[in-house]
Amino acid sequence: MKRTTKIEADKFLSNVPEEHNFWCNNGAEIKNLKELEIALRKMDDDTHDHHVNKERNDFHNWIRDIVQDEKLANELTKKKNRKSTHKTINNRVKILKNLTKRKKK
Repeated sequence: MKRTTKIEADKFLSNVPEEHNFWCNNGAEIKNLKELEIALRKMDDDTHDHHVNKERNDFHNWIRDIVQDEKLANELTKKKNRKSTHKTINNRVKILKNLTKRKKK
């Protein structure tokens, strides 16, 4: 897979269009990857398991289809619990933030 560019990192970290915000079953509204990372940190396992189970992976789908971060979405297909999902998203957000701080050469 190709490397993520600064422009892509900026896009992935930006708010999605309002009509595509992610709504958790606990009422949380998520507008971007950082908000998803924060929500997962605070989320209980039951809420996570509502969105990630054998039938579906809502976080993967939202990241793939709306945020359009294919690399992160692919990584999430292997994650089945809240802690591993949170850790994966947290690590990706850190990488993306570092990419956005790079100066153009």
